[in-house]
Amino acid sequence: MLTIIYWIVWFGCLVCGIAVLVKLFQEEGALKGILGLICGLYTYIWGWINSNRLGIRNIMLIWTVLIIVLIILNFLTAGSMLMTPRTATP
Repeated sequence: MLTIIYWIVWFGCLVCGIAVLVKLFQEEGALKGILGLICGLYTYIWGWINSNRLGIRNIMLIWTVLIIVLIILNFLTAGSMLMTPRTATP
């Protein structure tokens, strides 16, 4: 169940990232857009810096919440994988 939730949240992050990346291409041109495509952190920081001016504050808030949820889910799934008993294979 956690895996399905993880992938849904990950997809939401992807959609938010693409929305901000489109704005980045429109505002800054191809060079910085490609930089944002290669380095998602640049897109994220650029999005927050320009969120009020471009009217994408809600997208950035949603993206931030989804990233936090992904981090929490990573800890939960890693913990559940550690607690799963392993069977020996011959």
